[in-house]
Amino acid sequence: MGDWVTTAQVAAAASVSPGTVLRWAKMGVLPAPEIHFGGARGRMARWPVHAPAQAAWVHQQLEAHMSWDEIRAALARGEFRPA
Repeated sequence: MGDWVTTAQVAAAASVSPGTVLRWAKMGVLPAPEIHFGGARGRMARWPVHAPAQAAWVHQQLEAHMSWDEIRAALARGEFRPA
């Protein structure tokens, strides 16, 4: 991976849809992507390189039946640490 990753890469890491990844970012459990406009290619979201690992971590917390508030609190406490 380079300096950023795509929405598809973030979604694949957590086995969720790209729409879910964007929703999670709006909910504050993933970092906000940078939106770039590429002319004929349209808009493109660029995510920090740690976003796939964070998305996988969020998915694991949901599988463990944590609530969104509990996940946000865990993130605030630093329980997810990017590699």
